[in-house]
Amino acid sequence: MNMNKNDLTAKLTLFTVRFMADSFIGWVYETVITSIAWGRFADRGVLHIPICPIYGIFAAAAAPLFSRHKGYGFVFAVSAAAATVMELASSFLLEALLHIQLWDYSGRAYNFEGRISLFSSLIFGILGVIFIKGTHPLIARFMDKLSMKKRILLASALAVPVLADAAVCVILP
Repeated sequence: MNMNKNDLTAKLTLFTVRFMADSFIGWVYETVITSIAWGRFADRGVLHIPICPIYGIFAAAAAPLFSRHKGYGFVFAVSAAAATVMELASSFLLEALLHIQLWDYSGRAYNFEGRISLFSSLIFGILGVIFIKGTHPLIARFMDKLSMKKRILLASALAVPVLADAAVCVILP
């Protein structure tokens, strides 16, 4: 594939803005659901800024699956399945590598070892539809209106604080 510098820059800036939007939406979902369940505010982010990067990672990884198949049912089903597999794998990795458990679905019906549940899978399917059919096209249209310089500035303004926050969280846990 022969891609010029502007094409690559356009793809990277679009990816960055989508990643941040999806990560923020994931943080809002996690924080609202958990705050309601616990009866108090519960910041569900792993960083200091209000994002849950796993949602951005999932959406970025899943987006190419929908380049040809764009029906709502397909997006819902693949999003639900892919996110469930990713959540299951993440739970094992987090436990094995960091000795932490960030969620526990044991109290929900149709769960597997508290790591995944039918309810979460359905929510992930809905979020996949929101990301792929909602936020991604809106962001693409917005980014298409910006000059390359503005795209780079926006993506940098979003990425630099995340990278700095991640570095602080790793260095000063």
